[in-house]
Amino acid sequence: MRLASIVIGFAIIFANMIVFSVFIASAQISPISLQISQNPANQTGNSHGSLSIPAQFSGDWYEVSGGPDLQIALARSSVYRNENTSLELTVTNIGRVTSFKVLTQPEPSRPEEILAAQKELQLEALRSTAQDVSVQLVAQNNSALNLKREMAYAGSLRDGQVSQVLVYPVEVYENTKPGDYTLLAIANYTYQQDVAVKPHSDSPQNPDVFYWYNSASQTIPITLHIEKRSKVDLKALSASPGTLTVGSKNNIVKVIIQNQGTDTAKDLVARLRPETGIYVDMDESPIAALGPGEKAELVYKVDVSKDAVGGRPYRFTLLFDFADSYRKNLLDSDHVYITLQLGLGDIILAYWWVVVIVGIVGLGVIFRIRSKRVPHPNELNREGAQ
Repeated sequence: MRLASIVIGFAIIFANMIVFSVFIASAQISPISLQISQNPANQTGNSHGSLSIPAQFSGDWYEVSGGPDLQIALARSSVYRNENTSLELTVTNIGRVTSFKVLTQPEPSRPEEILAAQKELQLEALRSTAQDVSVQLVAQNNSALNLKREMAYAGSLRDGQVSQVLVYPVEVYENTKPGDYTLLAIANYTYQQDVAVKPHSDSPQNPDVFYWYNSASQTIPITLHIEKRSKVDLKALSASPGTLTVGSKNNIVKVIIQNQGTDTAKDLVARLRPETGIYVDMDESPIAALGPGEKAELVYKVDVSKDAVGGRPYRFTLLFDFADSYRKNLLDSDHVYITLQLGLGDIILAYWWVVVIVGIVGLGVIFRIRSKRVPHPNELNREGAQ
């Protein structure tokens, strides 16, 4: 029995090492220093707080490096002067677990140590999750625009996850000179710096788990282009179909737009940018010219993720790139909304309890009807004879 437990213990540890090695290899990212910034070129800094872990802590089996790394992007990088609008940001966590080191080998003949080490191996993978992400937007030139709200919250982001759209209402002053302006997006978050799992010989399945968290901050410069408004005024009038099914593929979405301005839009390209959970396969619809008052139909092919939320409208942003009679490379945007609905299978899964109740009630009704059936004539004769 002792020999068998030793063999099993070695097998479990070896399997864990292979699983974690595959996970690390799949990241394919160079190591990230937690003390020196190695962020993308558009980021000015990544600072981390101090961390104190007790030396020789019993139950710390592995040492893992890496962590969150945030990227921030503007959905619309150009606005007009004398405009009240909103800046929309998305936050992407491109962080990874980048290295793995064994600190202490669990004793193969002690199942409580094997289970504790295995649990720590699983928990260490959460190191790359950014928790409680907040993003403060600061304008370097307050005389150009007024940010009416500077702070927004993205929640927690796993590695590879993109946040919901963060909205910052802004007023661009009438006399602002057209050109490029810098905004600073200051992202603050916490993350799991380390985890240790201390085994219990009397309860191997329930070890003590200890967490250490750290805080980090990244300052990311964003360029916002402010320009004079064109006499072209592009508006999205409608979208069809008005509903899409969760999990559906190859949907054809048609959007009607109109030039409600007094100038002609030339070389117009309309790109479709939906919310998270919807993917655009064909997202450009070029138009040579769209004169004042003219309408056009834009056609897109989209897929809806099975993880999208049914029963609510999703916003589709149209990004217009065009030229007018005076300038090229002008930008504008508008929105349409399409509601997502659950498919029949999803509805049955969501409301299975209703189906069960209806079935039970139906069986009860059938049983009650059968129990009150009309007696056979022979039975009535026998009752009369008695």
